[in-house]
Amino acid sequence: MKEKKSAKQPRNKEKILESTLQVLENTSYPSLTIEAIAAHAGAGKTTIYRWWDTKAHLVLDAFLMYTASSFQFDIEDSVRSNFQRQLTNLASVFSSKIGRSMLAIIVENEEISKSFHTSFLTLRRRDATLFLEAAITRKEINPDLNTDIILDMLLGPIYFRILIYNQEPDERFITHLVDHIITSILCSSDERR
Repeated sequence: MKEKKSAKQPRNKEKILESTLQVLENTSYPSLTIEAIAAHAGAGKTTIYRWWDTKAHLVLDAFLMYTASSFQFDIEDSVRSNFQRQLTNLASVFSSKIGRSMLAIIVENEEISKSFHTSFLTLRRRDATLFLEAAITRKEINPDLNTDIILDMLLGPIYFRILIYNQEPDERFITHLVDHIITSILCSSDERR
């Protein structure tokens, strides 16, 4: 009997996380309730509170599930195409209800902010750094660049547009941003030899 229950738990958790995303599409984070999520998921409130201490913890896990496959790099594709895709996905994610909710939570909740940093930002940054380092090894980009500065130059304007201007960066903005930054770091044909 216990085996059935433990096998069922991941499906129940996934259903609750999916329900969180779906319910959030029709409401705001402040109006989101555990009761509404439980009803949508066909689960009890106690089940939800057994796995998540607060609504903020639940939304963080739903956000992580939502973004799990959004930020993969493709080493077969160009540096430019990869960052075009990365920044487009980033803009889309943080302009969505779950993304906006996550931004609101991390401003208000220091514990969730730290968890968000370690479970999302640090991992995405590490992946981007590894991708840039591989591009340096393949002599696609200048070996003298500081990857932290390049990533700040690429990512910063996206966050700035969303957080300060409350605008989703459009494709034109992202294309110009990527073109300006990536063109400046590519190796010349002489350096590729």
